[in-house]
Amino acid sequence: MNIPKPRAGRSTPRLNIRSGLGFAAAILLTLVLSLGWILGRQIRDLETAGIDNTQWTLAQLELETAIFARDVIAAAQGVRGNASGLQLRFDILLSRLGLVRSGEIGRALSVHEGVPELLLAIDGYADRVDALFADSVNVANLEAIYQETLDIQPVMRELSLNGLDVLAEDAEAYRHQVRRQAELTALAGGLLLILLGALLRLIDVQRRRVMDRDRVLSRTAERLNSVIGNSLDAIVVADEQGRIVDFNPAAEEMFGWRKDEILNQNVRETLVTAERRQIFDERLRNFAAKGREYLIDAGRVELVARRRSGEIFPIEAVITHVDGPDAPVFIGYLRDITELKASQERLIAARDTAERADRAKSRFLSVMSHEMRTPLNGIMGVLDLLNTSTLSAEQRQQVGIALASAEILLQLVNESLDITRIETGEEVIETVPFAPGSMLHRLLSVLRPLAAEKDLPLELVAEEADLGQWYEGDPNRVAQVVTNLIGNAIKFTERGSITVTLQLEDGAVEIGVHDTGIGIAPEDIERVFTEFVIRARPEGRQGRSDGLGLAISRRLARLMSGDITVQSTPGKGSSFYLQLPLKSVAPPIEAPEPEAVIPVAPGTSLSVLVVEDNAVNRMVLRGMLQQFGHEITEAPNGAEGVALLREESFDLVLMDFEMPVLGGIDATREIREFLPDRTEPRIIGLTAHGSAEARLAGIAAGMNEVYAKPLRLPVLRKILAGLVEVPPSSASAKVSKTPDIDTDAFDEMLDMLGPERVNRALDSFGTEWREASARLASQPEDADGESAVGILHKLRGGAAMLGLFGPAEMLGALELRAPTHLAPEEVAELEDQVSRALAVARSRIEARVEA
Repeated sequence: MNIPKPRAGRSTPRLNIRSGLGFAAAILLTLVLSLGWILGRQIRDLETAGIDNTQWTLAQLELETAIFARDVIAAAQGVRGNASGLQLRFDILLSRLGLVRSGEIGRALSVHEGVPELLLAIDGYADRVDALFADSVNVANLEAIYQETLDIQPVMRELSLNGLDVLAEDAEAYRHQVRRQAELTALAGGLLLILLGALLRLIDVQRRRVMDRDRVLSRTAERLNSVIGNSLDAIVVADEQGRIVDFNPAAEEMFGWRKDEILNQNVRETLVTAERRQIFDERLRNFAAKGREYLIDAGRVELVARRRSGEIFPIEAVITHVDGPDAPVFIGYLRDITELKASQERLIAARDTAERADRAKSRFLSVMSHEMRTPLNGIMGVLDLLNTSTLSAEQRQQVGIALASAEILLQLVNESLDITRIETGEEVIETVPFAPGSMLHRLLSVLRPLAAEKDLPLELVAEEADLGQWYEGDPNRVAQVVTNLIGNAIKFTERGSITVTLQLEDGAVEIGVHDTGIGIAPEDIERVFTEFVIRARPEGRQGRSDGLGLAISRRLARLMSGDITVQSTPGKGSSFYLQLPLKSVAPPIEAPEPEAVIPVAPGTSLSVLVVEDNAVNRMVLRGMLQQFGHEITEAPNGAEGVALLREESFDLVLMDFEMPVLGGIDATREIREFLPDRTEPRIIGLTAHGSAEARLAGIAAGMNEVYAKPLRLPVLRKILAGLVEVPPSSASAKVSKTPDIDTDAFDEMLDMLGPERVNRALDSFGTEWREASARLASQPEDADGESAVGILHKLRGGAAMLGLFGPAEMLGALELRAPTHLAPEEVAELEDQVSRALAVARSRIEARVEA
């Protein structure tokens, strides 16, 4: 296959060399001619009498002055009394002076030392003589003119001498210039001869190189023709009119034409489909008119072509052009992509099927997660109610196991719902001010009992100044991620310790969780962040895990524009780092306490409307509320709930979100529209979708707050605490009726640990209480930065583990209030309760020892 490009390429080096040599020779010739012309002009200048004329003019100036003086004195003596002749002679003198000033000698004299003063004196003389002529021509004036002329003659002579000096200097300089010009011309001529010799040598070298390149290009063209002839892609060459001038074997195979059959035929009629022939013609016309069409050299494009049999098939084409001997030549590189397009269609179909399956999976998980909350709500509510009744130690233990299992199941449901929301893009990150240090204190106080079960210290390491820093972010999601990381650390650590570190910078927060557990192999570090990947424990037992915790944590971190990184050594432990780009803000100003919802009188019960479509959930809520002594009214949907509120008033409405007939959102809007402000009840939304979007939707509709199902007994107690104020006397009465210790649980602990160990545990709790009592009555944050809620939670956990039922109940009630500090009477009441419970516990130990 012959492409005309190589021939054009072989002629290019010779053309470039000749152009370069011709350009250099032209420059040198121009330089020599210019120097010769300048030298000739200078020689001609030397032949002229310009200097002699100037000298004559200077001499004539002095002569004219003397003649004028002579004529003036003659006129004064009466020899010749022609006044007009004197005026003419004076004008001739001034014209001589003008010639000196206006010529080249004048410009040279104007900068010569002393000459400007001479010229000023001559100007003064001319002015004075003009004035005398203008007055009247008498003897006195003629004598004055004569005297002025005699006085100016030395000045004229000095001016002439200066002019001759200037002429001599100029003549000497000009002679030097001519000599240098002649030397330069000779030097340039010599350089020209040397350069011409060098150029002749260069021409010979270039000639040899061009011959070598011709041989290389000839071999390259042969190889190129061989490559094109054996190319797997079809190559079609056409001229400016679209006539085919070359056709390689691959093109013959692709289109079904033999080369000798298709040569000189038009591409438009043979290879282009009927639908694209008009476009083909337009592109050829555009190329002819503009010199370059958009598709040319535009890269790979997908087109369709026609075989000899008439079959239409897809091709991938690259079309370019080169300069031929007479006109541009088009070259098309074509590839049949029929199989590729079929494969793409199969891949697209497979992708669409996978996406449909993924969406179906997400919908299934979302629906199942939502539906599983409904029975869980009933199970956990009934267990909470059962736990408040009188039970034996074994029954209480069994209820605790059931509750723990239900909580694990709820966590699995929540994680499945979280991963579904993240995958579908429904997860929304909030931005509110929060203090990372205080948040970690609260988390650790909750998780320390879990670590204590395995004798693992759980400590926070942070700079004192960092504990009071505030940032903007989503504290709930940050707490969820950190809880997952600490929970994993506890799960996979059998001995050693767990440390949580906090590092704060302007614009960045880093929380580290470091354990001394089993560690992670380097090849598994990234795998642990994949859904449903579970690490096995060293002893081969598998703990409770669905493999979603770390996957959700990393996705949440990245939703917050951060990330989680890991450093781990197998057998020595792991360090997980949560890094978030959060903006630091000033601590918020404490807002005044909001006006409380109008509470009922102390000691009376509330009227509560439960709007819930699930009968089990209504039964559980009814049992919880009745336990607190409140009046309950039920409605199976939002429409009936609205109807009841039109007929009677309620203090509190517990409103489910999704119900038949009328949902909770719409029902709340309707209630807020028709009820006057003073009679509006407090509406609490309950939803199985525990997401920020659901809460925002409920608040926007008019709900006072939104809680996720299942609604636990402690949470319900906290809701009711905002509506019922229990006076100290009532609290005291309640404490007096509460048993000081859980005798069954305490006796079981005595059997397991023995009196000596239980005594030491009671002493330790007593010491802990004495240290904490002073801190509970201090400011909202004590010296260690631990809040009153954290101290109460820690004490409640210790009391519950020891079976001190009375203190645990009272501490729990205070904790739900979330106080910043306790009043002195509350601390004293707690002191009495703890002392009484410790006394009862020790008396049982003594009775056991004596027995």
